[in-house]
Amino acid sequence: MTLRKSANAPLTHLLQPLASREEISRPSRRIPAPPRTPLRARGVEGTTADPITPGGERPFVRVASEDELRGDGDRVHVQLLDADGAPRHVSLINHDGEVFALDSLCYHAGGPLAAGDIEDVGGSPCLSCPWHLYKVTLRTGEKLYGSTRLDDDGVTLVPDGVKSVGERQRTHETELREDGWYVRLRLDGVLESDRFANKRVPGISGARVVRVDQPVIAA
Repeated sequence: MTLRKSANAPLTHLLQPLASREEISRPSRRIPAPPRTPLRARGVEGTTADPITPGGERPFVRVASEDELRGDGDRVHVQLLDADGAPRHVSLINHDGEVFALDSLCYHAGGPLAAGDIEDVGGSPCLSCPWHLYKVTLRTGEKLYGSTRLDDDGVTLVPDGVKSVGERQRTHETELREDGWYVRLRLDGVLESDRFANKRVPGISGARVVRVDQPVIAA
């Protein structure tokens, strides 16, 4: 179900407090790939990560070719492995020519959010989780809902537009380089999607494995 600003159906069971959040645009950038020494891992040639700096900023990691995310609706699901081997399930999605990255599994109950349909909710493109139909914005990871308010009679609930409960799903940076798509994890603070994204739980079927702590792909 697609919710729009003119939606008339009251959603009383979704009534939640408003938590405002400035929409932050993170457009994908194309920059030349820095020189690298070709390496090989399981038959896959080429390095995939920027230099690892202990205690420094997390590296951009190559996760897909440009062709894999060329078309509207194309998706790539990966498991990024840190040094301890724990996977973080991340998905890259092309929507209207812009590639977004976010945790693959829904913050609510660990459902396959990144495999859900994309719907317009109040003017924002959102993933609709197949399990419970939660609407999560691609750009900021906010959960949107159809708000209601009491009518003038003080008894009847009427629609009051689309509102946000705030960021719930972690989103990540994407960057297009000469050799493909790169992602850098944004792990500041704590978000609800962390409890499913960074634990040993089943991810989305067919997700490839990429090591973050090594400069080669493990595919």
